Amino acid sequence: MNKELKGTADFYKKMLFTKRCELCGEVIYPVDTLCEECKNADRPEGKLCKKCGLPEDDCNCKKSHHICEYSAFAAPFYFDGSIAVGLVRFKNSGYAELASAYIKEIVNCVRERFVDVEFDCVTYVPMRKFREYKRGYNQSKLLAQGVADELGLPLEDLLIKVHHTKTQRGSSAKERRVNLHGAFDLAPNKDVKDKRVLIVDDVKTTGSTLNECAFTLRAYYAKSVYATSVAVVKKEK
Repeated sequence: MNKELKGTADFYKKMLFTKRCELCGEVIYPVDTLCEECKNADRPEGKLCKKCGLPEDDCNCKKSHHICEYSAFAAPFYFDGSIAVGLVRFKNSGYAELASAYIKEIVNCVRERFVDVEFDCVTYVPMRKFREYKRGYNQSKLLAQGVADELGLPLEDLLIKVHHTKTQRGSSAKERRVNLHGAFDLAPNKDVKDKRVLIVDDVKTTGSTLNECAFTLRAYYAKSVYATSVAVVKKEK
């Protein structure tokens, strides 16, 4: 197809059809479910580090002296390309419908990577009520509810955010840890003693948020905490 015909086809695709890629939200042809980039999205594969979810050759965990509070982490995608575009739309632009495909991918990943773990419940990274109201939903809770349903587990609102934290964007790993220290607490009337908990978030960057959540749950005697998200940043900064 020459450039002129391709340009015409792309124009009419965008003008006449509203079907969107299930993972990134781009307009696609009605016969498709994913755009070409999402079909070929990069995934963590092979022998993965349990702490960061990256292939062992790519992780920096052995150089870090920071204690990991969760037992293992896994994600189906890298936070890159169209997957990153979709997650930003999901988080900031109201593309809540993308949750369905993300949930399926997380569930498949959890079943593959945590095959021997019998979880007692699923929870999520909480956010301040004002931010949730402004956004319309907590993206992590939306994902966690779907994951819990698919796995046949209860969703429990285990954590609350107890103090405001500045945005993590652009912060170093150390700055993120400092910023999040003491940010979470166990929700009132909740008991996690001896429970195996799966905690869900949208994206893992350095792992500071998930680590602080896991620390809180373990401080209240959770037996173990496992973590998952839609995507993981390729290199921990």
